[in-house]
Amino acid sequence: MKKIFYLGALFGAVWTVGSILSCDKDKQLPPEDKVERVLPPIQDEDGGSEGENPDEPKDYVYAIAIMPAEDVDMGGSGVNLATGEVYRGTHAHNYPHAVDLLYLDYGNATKGNIALPESKELSVNVFGEDIQYGWRYKNLGVLYRLSDVQPRDVEWFNGAKSAARIRAVVDSMIAVLSVNPDDQKMRYRDVKGDEIFIFKSTTRNISSIIYVNQQIATSTGSQCRLVIKSDATQLQEVAPVTGGLLNANGNHDEDVINATFSTAANGELFFDFMKKEVYTRAELEDLEDLSGIHLMFAYKSSTNSHYIYTPTSSWMYGGSGNSSSHYTPGDRTLYNYLNASGTNISTMYFWRIDNFTSPLYTNNTFEQVRLNNPALYTYYYYWNTGSWGSNGINPGVGLTYRIRNVTHGGSGAFKILNVNKTIGEISVGVKYWNSLD
Repeated sequence: MKKIFYLGALFGAVWTVGSILSCDKDKQLPPEDKVERVLPPIQDEDGGSEGENPDEPKDYVYAIAIMPAEDVDMGGSGVNLATGEVYRGTHAHNYPHAVDLLYLDYGNATKGNIALPESKELSVNVFGEDIQYGWRYKNLGVLYRLSDVQPRDVEWFNGAKSAARIRAVVDSMIAVLSVNPDDQKMRYRDVKGDEIFIFKSTTRNISSIIYVNQQIATSTGSQCRLVIKSDATQLQEVAPVTGGLLNANGNHDEDVINATFSTAANGELFFDFMKKEVYTRAELEDLEDLSGIHLMFAYKSSTNSHYIYTPTSSWMYGGSGNSSSHYTPGDRTLYNYLNASGTNISTMYFWRIDNFTSPLYTNNTFEQVRLNNPALYTYYYYWNTGSWGSNGINPGVGLTYRIRNVTHGGSGAFKILNVNKTIGEISVGVKYWNSLD
């Protein structure tokens, strides 16, 4: 965990940050004489108030939230950090305006995920897919996780006994952690007990510190017990959202990746299906890790032809037969670049599936498959015959391919929505599994 040092003073609602330095773990708190240590440790065994007197008047929100993510809950639940109220499973779809934080499970392998509603990596299950693609409104915020929590970290959590103190701690923590952009995420997997999350709402003006008191696996999922302290004194309420899920009609739209290329010369585009990004050759060379490249699109100006390749396909230079019908026959430069040591390029295969006759394809179309991981795996295993490919010549609009990431185990499908070689445009529809990282 990043080492943090707060230097300041706190009296009632006043907190002044004098400096923020990196130092030893035991100096993460304000000076010793400024820390209130009246409350018993949060990890008490009485199963009751967790160190807080529930009858004591408070100007802040104190709540213990039991967050389930089991089959009966569609694999997740949401929490209102201004009240501590938990909305289980599909019940959360009635309160998108009040949900600040989500808890999801993808089998027991991930041991639970804590995420923001705006995360683009929610569709590890049906519950997350409905939120990612179906909610008409999502509360926004920033979220950080502190792992390797020590007793002194619990002490400052216990010492946050006013709205002003909570707000000051949250602001100070974010000021330190935001120095490294990689420390901020919208989804954290593998949640464990004795972790602390720092949250600040940018739409509802809530500041929260959240202690993971317990995280356990259940027979059909997992459950997380959160101790929540929130400053909601400046809460900005959001009007209730009506209209239901956008995908309630059964249409599960794909992620569309659009790109342009020059028709005056040979062109290369590189697609990352998980991040929903596309890179030019120049942009690709700025990436340190190419493991997220799933598909290459190439345009050959001399023949006005276009091609698709997996990043390890030898056909991008004509293959073993040095076929002149491919992109750069006999030239291994691009292939050698993609497959050089240290690029961590992924081994990918795809297979066209729309050319199968009814009922095999018509009963399992690209449009029908849902975007959550279990549905994509089922779709993948449905097409369990035939051989894989690694290239395509002048693939037409409307063609659908199943894709498999041999290196990382991902699967899904993509569909060519548009190729315009007159003005240099391509659109690819993607339904690909969400990363568990």
